[in-house]
Amino acid sequence: MLEWNQIPFGWREALDIAVVAFLFYHVIRFVRGTRAMAAINGLFVLLVLYVVAQMVGLLTLVWLLENVFGSLFLVIVVLFHQDIRQALSSMSLRSLFRRRTGGHEELIRTLARTCCDLAAKRIGAIIVVEMTVPLGDMMEKGVKIDGQVSEDLLSTIFFPNTALHDGAVIVNLSGRVVAAGCVLPLAQVARQHFGTRHRAALGITEVSDAVALVVSEERGEVTMAQDGRLSNPLNYERLERILTNVLSH
Repeated sequence: MLEWNQIPFGWREALDIAVVAFLFYHVIRFVRGTRAMAAINGLFVLLVLYVVAQMVGLLTLVWLLENVFGSLFLVIVVLFHQDIRQALSSMSLRSLFRRRTGGHEELIRTLARTCCDLAAKRIGAIIVVEMTVPLGDMMEKGVKIDGQVSEDLLSTIFFPNTALHDGAVIVNLSGRVVAAGCVLPLAQVARQHFGTRHRAALGITEVSDAVALVVSEERGEVTMAQDGRLSNPLNYERLERILTNVLSH
């Protein structure tokens, strides 16, 4: 058996380790906060147990774990297909190598002001910010707008009893209103105290990395959905701060 100091180590080995570490880091980043993360934690425990069993010579346990690993991958795919699909959808060169940048200040301020103004007037709304996962399928179900994001435009779209006020508005990071009146997938688990807009916000953030802003006409509150989770009610300052943090990553 080779000693550690006898194992060859050159630039190929260094590159190999760097690539594996890079991929492992981004897999963890994409599934962090999802149900699949718990499965990865459990898998890590089993791997540690497997290594210890081999070192100690627990042959029966080694045999058992080897058989478990053989089918564990399929079980994880079946149980967490929704989370895996979201993670794979989020993987792109843009999402892997993007860096913290500014340039969204005006968009953030406009969204925050509009949502808080609509909440004060008890006008319901749902605004989805497209991130790295394209939302073309959702846009096709709505009406194409292609207009600059502004308080006047958004307020007009969500004005009660207009043709588009019940659907979602999708905006991109370039500050354009791409489509309105869009129909979004509803969250699979319906919560009794959530209305259709909140379930739609949760639904779109479960299948993409988009951010959804919801204005409740009943309670006059603004909330934000991300990664299938809904925030507590937000005032202007908190909403602007959270949007700045989310859209700048």
